[in-house]
Amino acid sequence: MKRLFMLIVLACAVYWGFSQGSGIEKYIPASLTGSAPKAASSAPPSAKKDDSLYGEVTDMVSTFASGVTGTTDSGKVTVNKSKDAPNATVAKEQDIQTLRQEYHDLTNFKEALESRVHRENFVPFKDIPQYLIDGVVATEDRRFYDHGAMDPIGVARAMVTNYMAGETLEGGSTIDQQTVKNIFLSPERTMSRKIEELALAVQLDRYYTKQEILELYLNTIYFGHGAYGLREASHTYFGKEPKELDLSQCAMLAGLPQAPSAYDPIDHPKAGTERMTVVLTLMAQEGYITHEQAAHAAANLWLR
Repeated sequence: MKRLFMLIVLACAVYWGFSQGSGIEKYIPASLTGSAPKAASSAPPSAKKDDSLYGEVTDMVSTFASGVTGTTDSGKVTVNKSKDAPNATVAKEQDIQTLRQEYHDLTNFKEALESRVHRENFVPFKDIPQYLIDGVVATEDRRFYDHGAMDPIGVARAMVTNYMAGETLEGGSTIDQQTVKNIFLSPERTMSRKIEELALAVQLDRYYTKQEILELYLNTIYFGHGAYGLREASHTYFGKEPKELDLSQCAMLAGLPQAPSAYDPIDHPKAGTERMTVVLTLMAQEGYITHEQAAHAAANLWLR
């Protein structure tokens, strides 16, 4: 339909352009100018062919239109009544609604975000263990405190790491991007969705502090086993309030967002434990804990 529209616009433009000059009558069919034809033709009206530029453009538009629409016996173009037409109309309306919603989310970002979250179920930042915060930052976005919505260094590092390994080992998304993806977007992986994610992340970084972003992230992320948000995850895996979690438990939760189903410590205890050990190692490398603390936390989990 977009091509049809453009062709019609082109035809109108050509017609208007010629109408501004002299002698337009010789390019326009007599039936449109209202004047009588200079000579009668022995051929029937349906067999006549307009060789003018106007006629060529008109024929082109008509030919293309006949492929996407139906025609009556009088030659007038009508809407194709095939079963695909209603579906196309519905799809177009849905696309328009989606664009309007995306525009609203960007221009009224804070209002849109707050309408999507349930703060009554949030664990306030002051009750989130520091070990959990450190574990998430070390694992998901080690330069979180140094960049804005996007981390160019992190993206470049992830590309090199994944290329050298021949597989995806590290992602380039920041905690800001992951947060808006969880709250606003579908899981589809397309370029347009990635652009929208980045635009929303810029707004998140504009309106919220680092602490507020971490609070949003930890209270909306999926931790696996049907648990959304920190409170549900803490109750599901350990039967306690988040502020009561120890280092090993914080490390285990911090490792889940990357692949919740794969690292679920209930369904996959071995994989969950190995992931926890990775998080503890990363925390030690970033200086949040000592290597002795990391080793003790890993052994402490095994002794339970």
